[in-house]
Amino acid sequence: MKRTRAVTTAAVLTAAGLLVGGCTSTPDGRAADDPAPARSSAATADKAVAREPRACRGGTYTWFNLRQNWVINGVAEAQTLTGPGSLTKPIRRLRTDPASVVTEGADLDPDLVLHALGTKLGLVPADGDPKEGSALGEPGTYAPLDEPLGLVSGGKGSVRLVSFSHFKLIETDFRYRCAGGGKPVIGHVSTWGSSGGGAVNCDERLDKDASAAQREAVRLSCAR
Repeated sequence: MKRTRAVTTAAVLTAAGLLVGGCTSTPDGRAADDPAPARSSAATADKAVAREPRACRGGTYTWFNLRQNWVINGVAEAQTLTGPGSLTKPIRRLRTDPASVVTEGADLDPDLVLHALGTKLGLVPADGDPKEGSALGEPGTYAPLDEPLGLVSGGKGSVRLVSFSHFKLIETDFRYRCAGGGKPVIGHVSTWGSSGGGAVNCDERLDKDASAAQREAVRLSCAR
């Protein structure tokens, strides 16, 4: 499945206050240092039992329990800078849960499910080709570890900074019903959309608008 990736480079970052949003991206598959795609338990079960029947095409989706939250998925050790420079400490992965599409009652093509969800979220046009992508993470892939981009100015003194990666976690339940009626297919999607990298200053107090990812980066690395 084709994926696109867009990267935005911030202007020179300053160490006074929060350093946020080094880059943003849309899913483009698994990075070279990502964990190997998880082996589907359904695929393993297929060796022992017959596969569920494939559902009809052209049915109707009903989405519920839809949740979208930015979560941290990687953080680096604190790094001290005494002047302009780049953050070089590697970001270590915190989350190892891959994207997934799970169904009960019949087998649905994950590409069609993700395209339908991408349409609902306004990420792709309804008349687009599902095989060309949904702007969502494919089953078995992991959200990328994004580095903050740009130079950091430490000012007159030294400053301790922590870089982190975060992504938009998207989870939803759904029902899929064929046009002719019958028992609906029940399913659950766990995937990811946009991602980005940023940094926080350990020497500055976070303000009330700081994200959960920024607060977690401070908790995990600034105290060390």
